[in-house]
Amino acid sequence: MTWLNRLLWLTLPITLGELLTEVLADRSTAVRVVATVLVWGLWAAGLLASLVRAPWALVALRTIAPLSVLTGAAAAVSSAPGVLGWIGIATAAVASVAAMSAEVGNEFINGASYGDEERFPLRPPAVLLLGPIALVWALTALPLPVAALAVAAQQWVLGAALGVGGTAAAWWGVRVLSRLTRRWCVLVPAGLTLVDDMALAEPTLMRSRDIVSIGPAPADTGALDLSAGATGLIVQVDLNGAGDFLPVVARNDVAEMVTSTSILIAPSRPGALIRAAHERRMGIERV
Repeated sequence: MTWLNRLLWLTLPITLGELLTEVLADRSTAVRVVATVLVWGLWAAGLLASLVRAPWALVALRTIAPLSVLTGAAAAVSSAPGVLGWIGIATAAVASVAAMSAEVGNEFINGASYGDEERFPLRPPAVLLLGPIALVWALTALPLPVAALAVAAQQWVLGAALGVGGTAAAWWGVRVLSRLTRRWCVLVPAGLTLVDDMALAEPTLMRSRDIVSIGPAPADTGALDLSAGATGLIVQVDLNGAGDFLPVVARNDVAEMVTSTSILIAPSRPGALIRAAHERRMGIERV
């Protein structure tokens, strides 16, 4: 999926570029220049981000990729695309879907791993997928490009307002989106470490010798829920004794240690986590 994203991204100047050139033909020189610089700059930034396997690059890629789809759609409204233009819009859409995939997220997250460890990103809470993430993305990615185009069109007040507000929004939004890339469970020689500041107040290690089983959670499970409200397949980790966990609580509440022999987590690639854990002899009866 990572290579698919890279290859599709490389074709955008040929496909989507023709459509954008047609749309900008009737604009003022200032607007054409600013729009061209923005488009090429975002394309180059997206290509660079796709080539760097690191959490920060994942945030950049997932912020930039949807802009190509939005730009193509806006251009299609202004001017009827030809065959190449439609191909460009479709290519941008597929590249964006690839950038959002769990496979790409896993590869970029593991780019920052070190030693004998393997990181598995966790799915975001379902409530965030219903609108908040999209809203944060819009506040992060849209105001500054629109501000630049407004200034080029001599809309000084609008450009200044979007520039000031967009800078603050982008700084805040990047911090929020980056937080989602710092949630993972990590397989290390000592066991499995859960790092999730949306569910736990501090990272927690479950030692290999204490892990009895790792697999899909049964529907009637009574395990401690540390999935942060994520949907999809939930993985249950069973221990041979009670483990200590410090769940996140509301701002004004006092966090208290909770003991449990089973916990629930929501990795973005649950099958891959279970296979990797079994390869390390976690959750398998030892003889």
